[in-house]
Amino acid sequence: MTSCSRLFFLALFVLQETTLAEYVKTKRSTVAPVGAEVLTVGVIGDYGWTGWEPSPPHFCLEVLPELEAAGVVIPNEVLNDCDPGDITYINNATVLQLDTSAYVGQICAMKNCTAFVSVGDNFYDSGIDFTTGGILRFQEAWVDMYTQGVFENAPWYQCLGNHDVVKGQSGIDFQTQVAPIYDSRWNFGTQGLPYWTYDLTGSDWTATFVVVDSDCFLSSYQKNTSVYMNSYTEACYADKQTQVDFLAAAFGNSTATWKFLQLHHPYISSTTNETDLAPLMEIVIQHNGIVLNGHDHCLAHYYANNTNFILSGAAGYPQAGDCNYGISLGSYVKFLAANPMTAASGFVTMDISSQSINVEYYVRDMQFENGDLYPVPYDLNPSYSFQITEHST
Repeated sequence: MTSCSRLFFLALFVLQETTLAEYVKTKRSTVAPVGAEVLTVGVIGDYGWTGWEPSPPHFCLEVLPELEAAGVVIPNEVLNDCDPGDITYINNATVLQLDTSAYVGQICAMKNCTAFVSVGDNFYDSGIDFTTGGILRFQEAWVDMYTQGVFENAPWYQCLGNHDVVKGQSGIDFQTQVAPIYDSRWNFGTQGLPYWTYDLTGSDWTATFVVVDSDCFLSSYQKNTSVYMNSYTEACYADKQTQVDFLAAAFGNSTATWKFLQLHHPYISSTTNETDLAPLMEIVIQHNGIVLNGHDHCLAHYYANNTNFILSGAAGYPQAGDCNYGISLGSYVKFLAANPMTAASGFVTMDISSQSINVEYYVRDMQFENGDLYPVPYDLNPSYSFQITEHST
């Protein structure tokens, strides 16, 4: 479907007064194949930089302070689009997303990845919503970015990150309700909600994935000073028990061989352990589950409380500090793709079968014109791997 026909289609059903939430239930998404002995998926996060345009320096440095001094209430999106750190990253981040998408495609063509699992921050710096600008960003930063080769027919099982919620409910609605209609590869369930569950099914195994919006659990996002505080995060924070109960029910009702919690923020980290996520982790531990997350812009493997935590947040702009510059903080740290100069771009693959999950970390050689910040002798091989053999309960 062309961009113009997509826009016409979206406008048509809106004019017919069919609500998005009702309509999305009728759509059939592209899904992973069923019945394979081994199914390979890519885990990818923190990637969506392309197409973001920060506010002009004159506004951020001169006009904005004057408005704040005058007591003008500044929308969160405007504040976020003046973030000085992200403004310095944007040019390199766009190039790194492009290069890393090609790298992911190359690895996944070799490994026959049949699906991708997202751990959020799909669109920097302030998400997208149901406007022409949001549609254009979605087309540029995701549809066109991940369209060639192995990406062409592979489904993406989606999750929200903190940058995705800056616009509030309108941003949530776009990613959970509009995007699955715009492109059938974009999976976000059929209920138009930011939390959902799905199964991947092999010849003699099943893997249950439960997606939650971890933005709804962080008390720090409830402060007036946070750009992530809005009516959406305020309401879902007050109702966060709903997502806890959803996870408990989904895991409790599942007889799957493997059970995954898929979310954005890290409970275990080299920077900030988000302890507000503890109620979710108690359920994961009870069922011998596995945690997939992003947020920290690097690749890492942590093992704590008999639980594997797989961090894959390096598909956009990697940051060494998020993995403590490659320095382990304790025995729970099993792998960090970082050094004192940089973190490496890359992603994680999981080869899922009835007997094991083979987890491989693909770390891209960070060769630039003036040197190699993160040398990888042969980056078509995994830099680190481990196996999970103990089934979920």
